[in-house]
Amino acid sequence: MSKSFTFTALALTASALGYCFYFDYQRRHNPEFRKSIAKANRKANKAAEKAKTFLFDDLKQKLNESLDSDPIPTDLKQKEEYFLQQVSIGEKVAAIPGKEVDAAIYFYKGLAVYPNPTGLLEIYQRTVPQHIYDLVVMLTAIQPPQSISSIIGDSVSLVE
Repeated sequence: MSKSFTFTALALTASALGYCFYFDYQRRHNPEFRKSIAKANRKANKAAEKAKTFLFDDLKQKLNESLDSDPIPTDLKQKEEYFLQQVSIGEKVAAIPGKEVDAAIYFYKGLAVYPNPTGLLEIYQRTVPQHIYDLVVMLTAIQPPQSISSIIGDSVSLVE
């Protein structure tokens, strides 16, 4: 290694270590610094909660729009074809970055017509990317499909 690289690496390490000591000293001895850290944490928590609420409302709106434009069939033969169609489209859409919500809606629609939804959720958990699976579970919490509602019974209340 060259001497300049070694010197640069040592200087960067020393400055990072110095900043850590400075930060720790300020955190321990400066009440204003502690207040500013607490304020920043509260602000970050509020922003995270707002983003979660926005995601929930956005999911609910997109799900309702999707169900209005493409209602779930009631005939058994149509349900089989619909399930295969929705899951295959969901798999294709899941591969596109930024289309996670749309993919989750397709997987949700497949879940809505599947006769054994708990088994299908287990399969989704193993095969679908985790962030999309989490969205499918959120959609199920927003509006439980009839097949899940019949399993759980009247203890399910729709999220308003």
